[in-house]
Amino acid sequence: MSFDFVQGAIENGSFEPEGVYLTAPFEGRRRVVQEWGARPEYYRRFVVGAKALLGHNGVDFEMVPSERIIAADSGVITTIGNDRERYGRFICIAHPWGESLYTRLQNFVVDAGQRVERGELLGYYSHMPEAGRHFHFGIRFVPYVVVDGWGGYSNPLPHFSPDSILLDSD
Repeated sequence: MSFDFVQGAIENGSFEPEGVYLTAPFEGRRRVVQEWGARPEYYRRFVVGAKALLGHNGVDFEMVPSERIIAADSGVITTIGNDRERYGRFICIAHPWGESLYTRLQNFVVDAGQRVERGELLGYYSHMPEAGRHFHFGIRFVPYVVVDGWGGYSNPLPHFSPDSILLDSD
């Protein structure tokens, strides 16, 4: 698989999906273990905004327990929660361009309402045995429509530096 990766942040302060450049939400390089849109037959069982998902609405990265999870971009933490069925303990960050979702955390070092900077430590990854050894990351661009079959999420891979991820083709 190949992507046209964004090469840098857009200038003039406008945010278009193709102009958002993110820092990977982890340090070093990680292998993608489940790509955007994968396994549509499995994900149809999840309903978001009264519509079944069309496939995997994020990207899963291989991780080891207790690895550092960092902010992909500067923003304000809007939600710290616990979704026992899918995400475990998670964080949502609001950005001028939309929001980012970080899942399966064991410890948080931030609080809801706190402003964080790109690359700042959010917490540590936690292995959830029933969900596999992976960290789920998602992004939504404003304006997003929850009933689009993806829960409003977009594929984050093209917005990372290709140096931070490993695809099966690598």
